[in-house]
Amino acid sequence: MYQLPKALPDELLLSRLIRFITISGISSSEFLQTCFGSKRISLHPFLTSGLSSIAKVCHESTNLLLNEQTLTPLFCFFLPVHARNLQKMIVTINGARAFRSSQLVSFESGHSLGLKSCPLCVEHDLLKYGISYWHVSHQVPGVDTCGYHGARLSFLKLTQRQRLIKWLLPQPEIDIRYSPLIEYEVAKFSTKLLSLLAARQHMNQITEVYRHYLKENGYLTPNGRVRRKAVMQEFFKYIENHSQTNPAMVPRTQQDYRYVSQLLEAGGSHHPYRHLLFGTWLLGDASQAFSNLPKADFSDKKNTPEPVNNISNKCLNLLKAGSSLAHTSRVTGKSRCYLKRIALLNGISLNLKPKTLTQQVTNAICSLAYSGFHRREIARRCGVGIGSVEQTISSHSGLVERRKQCHFQSARRKNRFVILKYLGSHPVSIRNDVKQQCNSAFYWLYLNDRAWLEEKLPIACKPKGRY
Repeated sequence: MYQLPKALPDELLLSRLIRFITISGISSSEFLQTCFGSKRISLHPFLTSGLSSIAKVCHESTNLLLNEQTLTPLFCFFLPVHARNLQKMIVTINGARAFRSSQLVSFESGHSLGLKSCPLCVEHDLLKYGISYWHVSHQVPGVDTCGYHGARLSFLKLTQRQRLIKWLLPQPEIDIRYSPLIEYEVAKFSTKLLSLLAARQHMNQITEVYRHYLKENGYLTPNGRVRRKAVMQEFFKYIENHSQTNPAMVPRTQQDYRYVSQLLEAGGSHHPYRHLLFGTWLLGDASQAFSNLPKADFSDKKNTPEPVNNISNKCLNLLKAGSSLAHTSRVTGKSRCYLKRIALLNGISLNLKPKTLTQQVTNAICSLAYSGFHRREIARRCGVGIGSVEQTISSHSGLVERRKQCHFQSARRKNRFVILKYLGSHPVSIRNDVKQQCNSAFYWLYLNDRAWLEEKLPIACKPKGRY
């Protein structure tokens, strides 16, 4: 059993473990063997897995380690679809699966794995605590600025597989550079958001929060649609001084409307920095994401679709009442083709302005289709489009099955003829010759008409032994 050093403010779990093996004299292999039963375990810097094992050996709280000393809460907040699985993998010893659940692999962040530190924070920590340590708020992917001082973070690339190394702590630096104001604002937003998430306050869905404040700022239409052009115009102006160190994190142009649309998708997976950048502009203060929001603001009809049967009945009732296709389409959201099809299936006559597809033409289409004519030939003879022919065929019950049966019988006749013709001209051929020379017909019949094929093929020869 081990006793880890007391956690310093905003300290990363890996930092505590590094301080422990540095001052205790215990090797990292011995510690890993005791905690996980294997000295080959590799700990992720900010998504450290196996928290239940560490908590048990070191008499710590698993929830405290999870919520205050890793970046798990941040990823769960921005990736609600993967939150449950990510937490499960972090608590257990599944580092690789936890990393996949964080979606960092698919974000194209362009950064190597490493640890970040602020030179001014290092100086402050040495003066106040006598030792420097790694801060949780500095490790947010994409954030390269300190949320306390606005200084550019130093990056230490981790090249070794094992990251639990003695004295692997931030070192003082003389060269201090400051970031643009916009990046400092994002870093402050990120730091405050992490502290609120660690406190486990009531959380709203981030997409719901966006829609609420977009509506308050006049960026939503009365029907709930986003005025993307106005949003991107203001948002792009706000971030014009942002550095282009990683272009994937910021909009490419002012017309990059997909940038906003993707962030507003419920259950979408996007890089945390995109959310932080957009949230900084829209919310200003991270605490706005935790305020009690009215439920009415989030009623999105697209996310709560009506049952299919209810929609079909609604369409039928409107059509029977004499509503036009255009009116029915506007009310139900269904296409004209869908409405035409259910009207034909239920025998509802439609008063359509184009008079080409009359009842007489419809009967002719059905007659030719029943006889097995090709759709293109039917369309040519009746003077209508192929789409109209397909719609008419699909709206008459039994006609599609009849045409499928005709097509099957035609293919069977054709393939049988190929086999019989070859056997007639090659009476002494063996089965292998038939299979090689009539390959397509042979395998079609083998799959669809095997009894007939076995009857017509030559008698199988007995295999001859080698000796």
